[in-house]
Amino acid sequence: MYRFSLMAGAMVLITAVLAASSCSENNQSSNEPHTHSPAELTLNDGKKWQADQHTRESMRGIRQAMTTKSVNSPDEMRNLGLDLQQRLKELVSGCTMTGKAHNQLHVFLEEFMPAADSLASQQDEEKARETLAEMHHLLERYYEHFE
Repeated sequence: MYRFSLMAGAMVLITAVLAASSCSENNQSSNEPHTHSPAELTLNDGKKWQADQHTRESMRGIRQAMTTKSVNSPDEMRNLGLDLQQRLKELVSGCTMTGKAHNQLHVFLEEFMPAADSLASQQDEEKARETLAEMHHLLERYYEHFE
């Protein structure tokens, strides 16, 4: 019960941060009203969504960090989590995406950001490794849905 409350609270906080970000500000300036993210990551009529240049570069950096940084100890995994938190902040602050692709990016971020937060603060090595495995799975899903 406590874990669910903690996760629900984290999701509310993440949604608030994303809503306040420049990414949302850019979406509000479009002709489409800003809507809440769909609950599930989907394709764009069977095709990948088009990410903006900033998002593509940010995600390349995230993927590179996740595949090249050493994660042989809990400290190294926490350091990776801290690095990913910073990269995610930069991704969100520089986002220029709008419309449905923007909303789909938020679906991804609403899962990936809490995982990075968990990795950055995790003291238990087994749980950190589970979180890291889940993050690799989420990253694969990003690349299955965005280009």
